[in-house]
Amino acid sequence: MVHLDQLQAAVVHPHIVIPYNYADHEFAGKLTAALRQDQITPWIDDVDMSAGTFLVNRILQAARPVDCVVPAISAVSVASSWVQHELKTVMARSFGGRRVRLLPARVDDCALPDFLASQPYFDFHRDGWSVAYDDLVVAVQQRTGPRPTKPAQPGFRLPRPSRLT
Repeated sequence: MVHLDQLQAAVVHPHIVIPYNYADHEFAGKLTAALRQDQITPWIDDVDMSAGTFLVNRILQAARPVDCVVPAISAVSVASSWVQHELKTVMARSFGGRRVRLLPARVDDCALPDFLASQPYFDFHRDGWSVAYDDLVVAVQQRTGPRPTKPAQPGFRLPRPSRLT
């Protein structure tokens, strides 16, 4: 007989990395706490993109495969050529034969770099916390399964990227 505890232990929660610039640490902390409430395992332990951290090395050294990278995109982070280099590298390669899905979270009124403008992104600045967060959770869960416990709105599709000016 299988107990509920055993079933819950067998469930693998989505595993994501949240790279951020120190200037965005409040947003990263809030996002981390909310994701944990929704059974998503975020990894933000000093993954501060402003310090020259090798994001690719962090993904390769993770104890279990990383499903998604959710970078906090702000005016401070996009001004860094290091951030742009690291995110381009993540987009261009696979890890252990798997592609890691990049799901940018726009946190202020910055323009997205050209290489991210064609990616689906989640606009916490324009759409507000609730809408952007719910869309992000659905996208993470679609990538990793099982199906979301919160049903998506009828006709829900990932947000269409738009070029910001």
